[in-house]
Amino acid sequence: MSNKVVNFNRRTFLKSATSSLLLPALPSIATSAVNASSNGIGLAEKGQVKRLCCLFFGMGVSLPPKDHVAHKDWQWFPHEYGKDYSFSKSNIALEPFKQQLSFLSGLSHPRTRDIFAHSTGGYFLSGADPLTPAGNSISADQLHAMYAGSQTRYPYITMGSEGGLGDFRRPNTMSYAGSGQPIPSIGSPREVFNELFGVPSGDKESIRQAFGRDRSILDAILPDLKRLNHAISNDDKSKLEQYVSAVRSLETRVEKAEEWLDVPKPHVDEKQFILDVDPIQDGPTQFIDSMYQLIHTAFLTDSTRTVAYQKVKESPGGLANRFPEAIGLPNHHDMSHGFNKEGGYENWGTYDAYLTERFAGFLKQMAETADPYAEGSLLDNTIVLYGSTTSTVHNPRNYPLIVAGGRNLGLSHGAHHHFAESIPMSNLLLTLLQQLGTPVDSFSDSTGTLSHILA
Repeated sequence: MSNKVVNFNRRTFLKSATSSLLLPALPSIATSAVNASSNGIGLAEKGQVKRLCCLFFGMGVSLPPKDHVAHKDWQWFPHEYGKDYSFSKSNIALEPFKQQLSFLSGLSHPRTRDIFAHSTGGYFLSGADPLTPAGNSISADQLHAMYAGSQTRYPYITMGSEGGLGDFRRPNTMSYAGSGQPIPSIGSPREVFNELFGVPSGDKESIRQAFGRDRSILDAILPDLKRLNHAISNDDKSKLEQYVSAVRSLETRVEKAEEWLDVPKPHVDEKQFILDVDPIQDGPTQFIDSMYQLIHTAFLTDSTRTVAYQKVKESPGGLANRFPEAIGLPNHHDMSHGFNKEGGYENWGTYDAYLTERFAGFLKQMAETADPYAEGSLLDNTIVLYGSTTSTVHNPRNYPLIVAGGRNLGLSHGAHHHFAESIPMSNLLLTLLQQLGTPVDSFSDSTGTLSHILA
């Protein structure tokens, strides 16, 4: 099989809402990834690849009450429970994937139900107690990456429309290390591509020397931090421990990067992506679809098996809050508060449908791509979690949630499952982690697993 780079017209990805991501299987990309792993690092054995993709959107969804004229058409959740449910206009784009996804209603994180709603996004994948000294705990994506990341160049990729960390109350990321420290998100298609497939400047020896300098700096810092630990208050010790954990995490990343220095990255032609796109001036469609396309390519090349993408942060500020304006609607935050105005629920539902269409395009792309490392499609071997930490009007209960894919990982779909409020969302996260093979018996405040979505 040839290793030449595959090119195709980028307009293929943007023709329509649900077919905007019709990426072919690109066997040459997958083959180059396998060939590059001939030394054994990252070489995936057939049938052993298990992936996790976590997708977040903030500020909830349209949920008109039963007596409202918009209730029938613009209710985000299906009206019926079980397998005999129908899609509303908010989610009709997902109808072709009914047997590959499950709706889940009623779940939420009990420990964040009473906090400021705009702060809940950072707890989507952790369910942590905000009152703990660290403020957060390890997120499910990072726990999976601890066990699955050793076989890929990147243990995880954290993406977000805003990029960076944000602030403590309104984070731009949903990925948290074991110390509770936030992990910065990569904020644009160009940055994601450069991280995954960009070629470092300089020869190998100069790069290796740079790694050595980085390690020397880290080695010099740690003894000083240990000495400082004996001369500060207990409160400051807690903060210092978090900093030390961050330094050790950086040290691990340096070691990981050096380990892969002699393994060439997959040859992926950047012309097949739209990388330099302004989501406001050019419109959010190209921006969001390009991020989804890069996730697909990261999985296809086995560059990583864990991705977290915060499409819309839980905040009235930020870039993504303006996405609806680019398609003729009020900004996202105003829509969520303007539900009781004339056409308010309809506007909100229209934007829900827009976000769902982008998600449906990603599922289509994943479902139509044969997995180079396992039987079935990429979607069959990837668990996709899609949701928000607020339902309507910033209510941090009854999260809108969809779980898709994972057919070869023991998941069963085709139904809308409703859960009592006493069941924490951590039960869902624990279920997904176990199906991915992560050796955990509990996660956060979990009380058990959800058999409803298991085959």
